[in-house]
Amino acid sequence: MGVYDYHREREEAHPFTLYEKMPEVTEGNEYKVYVDVIAAFKEGQLLPLSLTWEDGRSYEVDRIKSIRRMASRKAGGCGICYICSIRNQEVHLFYEENGLWFVTRK
Repeated sequence: MGVYDYHREREEAHPFTLYEKMPEVTEGNEYKVYVDVIAAFKEGQLLPLSLTWEDGRSYEVDRIKSIRRMASRKAGGCGICYICSIRNQEVHLFYEENGLWFVTRK
């Protein structure tokens, strides 16, 4: 008699994506770029450590200048805006309520 292996069945099923980047949202908007972010919680705050650009290049966040809730007029969308310093350039990194991160392209 065999033992039911739940994990094997889950591996064979299609992977479940919690949040899916919607290309139709950014299709006509050249200013909004969804990025992958590595973040950590420190003293109860979510802080980005590094981001990976759409072409695969990865950048470390040197310093976080400010954190505030605001809308991006240029790219559209709103959330928590992290004004970061990456390689001595100011970057506006947004964390949306849907769990995705985006950067406003210059």
